[in-house]
Amino acid sequence: MIPEKSFRNESKKVPKAIPYFTDYIVRRFFSYPKYYHLLCLYLENPSHNIWIQLEKQFKLFHFEVRFSKYLSSTIRFAYIDFYRKKRKKDQRDVVIFDMKMYEENGNTFGDKYISHIEYEEKGSTDPQILLDSMKNESLYKAFSELTQKQKVILTSTYCMGYIDKEIAKMLSITPQAVSKTRNSALVTLKKRMRREV
Repeated sequence: MIPEKSFRNESKKVPKAIPYFTDYIVRRFFSYPKYYHLLCLYLENPSHNIWIQLEKQFKLFHFEVRFSKYLSSTIRFAYIDFYRKKRKKDQRDVVIFDMKMYEENGNTFGDKYISHIEYEEKGSTDPQILLDSMKNESLYKAFSELTQKQKVILTSTYCMGYIDKEIAKMLSITPQAVSKTRNSALVTLKKRMRREV
């Protein structure tokens, strides 16, 4: 058995002994002084118990290396997959009112139009105000083809910032009908704008 003092001296020689091993994992394993010490013990005094300890430690080490590599690959491929899906979605999905902008404040594209609109009358829900503010021809055409009710609901939601209950009271319908009509209008806009692209 190698005395502790001798082990300290041996552990300093680890890098010189490692090149004898051609396999990277084996070299890496023996670069740790505690495993190198076990190898030195076995070489000085071959024993079945020391060999079993060495083999057990190597299996654990090898598992950790493989598991770390597996996790790293999983994260890498998940990121690549996410990025591809996001890019595909960005190319496929055109701008719609309720789509969030890529900003920290979390505003939607519909919110962006508020700053471009000059209201003739405070509280006006005239769809023409929203229509006049549109610079995108595809969006203008798609919005023009909506029903008057859909136009009023989109204008009230995205220009005036009214909630469903307020719009429902104005139009004498239920909040559920407001939500359903708005969602239907957004789907229609999306389809028509895709057709234009």
